[in-house]
Amino acid sequence: MPAKNRPDLKTADWKTLRLAILERDAHTCAYCGAEADTVDHIIPASMGGTADPSNLLAACNRCNGTKSNRIHARTNWVSPRWGVRLS
Repeated sequence: MPAKNRPDLKTADWKTLRLAILERDAHTCAYCGAEADTVDHIIPASMGGTADPSNLLAACNRCNGTKSNRIHARTNWVSPRWGVRLS
């Protein structure tokens, strides 16, 4: 997706959404279970993913950087909401 069509991730709306996602996921990284300090797109924005809450999850900085712009199905992750690890 061209940069001009991506949601602006520096706006007050993004900051509000980011905090809501971190709170929804109990500040727990969906990939490793550590404390989350970032929000990751499940389907990356570069692949057409949106900033819809259903496409976002809490992630620690390390896991978010490791995942990069890959789709989550290619990495292990744990959901704090379901308490299960998916591979």
